[in-house]
Amino acid sequence: MQKRFMLALVMLGCAAATARAGWDYTAVTKAEGGKHADMQEAKIHAVVDGTKARIEFTESKNPLMGAGTYLLTTDAGKTARLVNPTEKTYVEWDMKKMMGMAGGIMGMMNMKVKDQKMEKLLEEKGPSILGLPTTHYKFRTSYTMEVTFMGMTQANTTLNEQEMWSTTALKDAAFNFAAMSRESKSGNEELDKLIAAQMQLANGFPLKSIMKSSAKDARGREQSSTVTTEVLEVKQTSVPSSQFTLPADYKESEISPMAGMMGGGSKKSGGSGKQDMDPAALMKMLQQMKKSE
Repeated sequence: MQKRFMLALVMLGCAAATARAGWDYTAVTKAEGGKHADMQEAKIHAVVDGTKARIEFTESKNPLMGAGTYLLTTDAGKTARLVNPTEKTYVEWDMKKMMGMAGGIMGMMNMKVKDQKMEKLLEEKGPSILGLPTTHYKFRTSYTMEVTFMGMTQANTTLNEQEMWSTTALKDAAFNFAAMSRESKSGNEELDKLIAAQMQLANGFPLKSIMKSSAKDARGREQSSTVTTEVLEVKQTSVPSSQFTLPADYKESEISPMAGMMGGGSKKSGGSGKQDMDPAALMKMLQQMKKSE
C-alpha cells in the first residue's frame, strides 16, 4: 500500500513537471531617433521548451522579419529557420554563412573597424523583475568605422551606452537563442573581436535593456538613438510539440537574409526591394543577431 502511494506521488510529480515544462513570454522593442530606428521596433511572442524555441514577430517594421514571421529552433539556436506562414516558406538561418557574407561585403567596401573600446561600468544585484532575480549591468562601447571608396576615406565614430537587467533563473538552453552560433566568424578580425567582446560582458537572459547610441561622421554631423527592449510577461506553461514543427507543405525560399541588412528585402515580405547598403545598419544588425538580447 505504501509503495503504491509513493508511486502515485512520483507519477503526480512527473505529470506536474510535464504540464509546466515550457515557458511563454512577450517582449517589446521601442526605438527613438536614428536613420534606421523604425526597423528595430518590434513586439514578439515566444515559447521555449528546453532546447526548442519559437519566436514570433507579432509586430515588426523590419523588412526581413516582418509581422507574422517567426524564428524556429529545436537545438538552442545551433540551427534555425525564419518562417513566413503567409507565403508558406522558410529560410535557413545560417549564421556562419551570413557572417561570412557580411565579412565579404565589408572587404569589398574597404570597411574597417578601429579604435575599439569595451568597458563594463557596473555589475550589481538588481531588483526583482516579473518575479525573477536580476543582475544590473552598465556597459560602454566605442569604435570607429572607416570606409574607403575611390581613394577617399570616411570615418564614423560610434559610442554605445547600455544598461541591462539580466536573469540567470531561466535555465532552458533555448533562452540563449538570440546568441545562436557563437563560433560564427565574419572573417573581419576587428568586427569579430568587437562582437565577441560584447557577448561576453553579461550573463543570463535580459529582461530589460536600454541602449543609447550616438554616431558622428567626419564632418561633425551627429545622430543619436535610444533602443529599449523589455520583457512584458513571462510564465511557465505546457507548450504543444506542434509549436516547434515546420509544416510539411512549407518550401525553402531562396531569398537571402542578408537583404535585411541592406535595407531592402522582397516586396512580398513588406520590403521595398531596394538594395541600399548602409554601414551603420549592417553593424547594428550583426550585433543584434550575435548578442543575447
